[in-house]
Amino acid sequence: VAGIGGISSISSTNVAFNADQPASAAGLLQPTFQGAVVVQHVQLEEGEKTSNAITGGPGNFGLVVKRPRSHNALQLGLTPLTSKAFSIARTLTDSTLGEIKETYDGSGGLARAHFGFAKGWRGRSWIGAGGTDSVLINRQGLDVGVQLDHWFGDAIQSSTTDILDLSHRDVQTVLSSRHRATGMVLGVEGFRVVKAGYDQARNFRGSWMIRLGGTWSPPRTLNTDFTRLRQSTLVLNGTITPIDTSAFEQEVLLGEVPQKWTLGGGIQWDGGRGHSLGLFVDHHQQAWSQSAEELGHLMDGSAQWGDFKSTALGVLWTPGRKSGKVSRATYRAGWCQTNLPVMLQAEDMALFPLEEWRASLGVNVPLKGSRSSSQIHLGMDFGRRFTQMSNTHQETNLRFHLGVTLTPFAKNLWLTPRLYD
Repeated sequence: VAGIGGISSISSTNVAFNADQPASAAGLLQPTFQGAVVVQHVQLEEGEKTSNAITGGPGNFGLVVKRPRSHNALQLGLTPLTSKAFSIARTLTDSTLGEIKETYDGSGGLARAHFGFAKGWRGRSWIGAGGTDSVLINRQGLDVGVQLDHWFGDAIQSSTTDILDLSHRDVQTVLSSRHRATGMVLGVEGFRVVKAGYDQARNFRGSWMIRLGGTWSPPRTLNTDFTRLRQSTLVLNGTITPIDTSAFEQEVLLGEVPQKWTLGGGIQWDGGRGHSLGLFVDHHQQAWSQSAEELGHLMDGSAQWGDFKSTALGVLWTPGRKSGKVSRATYRAGWCQTNLPVMLQAEDMALFPLEEWRASLGVNVPLKGSRSSSQIHLGMDFGRRFTQMSNTHQETNLRFHLGVTLTPFAKNLWLTPRLYD
């Protein structure tokens, strides 16, 4: 997914699986383990002021269990969804209180644990080879998958008003939202070879293939243990110490997360020497505005829920095999344009969607020294979040992804009993 614009409804390769597409596990050739880490540089701009931060964390981790070349697969994994990590401070002067320092901090986030099953079917047919012979190929295929997943996590944010005049107490507000939601994701992928060529010696000369795929997740109930604590504080020996609690609120909030669907397609050309070129398109949509009232407690200030829409384009290129070398790198590039599910309200009460665009590049490199098809994945994407409002900040970020896909060697299969020692 990293490096190809975030395309997730269809699989562009059979050496790595997509945690957002349950059907992708059926197309893998072997049992597979994969994991990743992400590092991000963020720059915030508001007028002439700028602020920079560097963050990092784990990416997707997962395991697909299957027999080699089988079309049935079990999958399980853990994927981060959101992060609440931030720290912002500003200083201002009040005519009565004097100099004031405001600090806003966040930690925690939301993750998704999933377990699923995928099954595939292949349709085979004969095609001519040189006019006098024929070859049996997989003409079309269909993969179907289902995932049961659970969202969990605790998002904590705090705001502190530090009045430097010691005759006044400071004020701190801490919000905690512990989320839980259980649901399912259904996925389907299919391909059709529209043209393939073989010579008289039955050597492969090239083919054209069409791929289609999509996912659907029904609505799910989000359970939130919400607490709000407002207290007076003093700084003693450099530590913020609570003095008095002015307000405390605790309740269990329920809301419905709307259904989500994705749809994508692509065309792929494979050459006789191992060349491969694929062009893919992907669209996501989720109507968060339908849950604006039920999930209003998750929004702060003048923000409102809006509809999520995302369209991505991606290209995949694998060069031909060189003499004496079977493994080779695969290169990826992509573009994504998104309307995030947040609407910001201007002073004239007009609503503006929070938008984002991202450009990405990536490469898969065979793992050096490995006799299997294990690979290292390198990806980066550059993007910008913004609105059409003139008085809001703009966010520019650069992300780097480093991942690995591990598969067994043909003579040392995982989860398969040895026939001999």
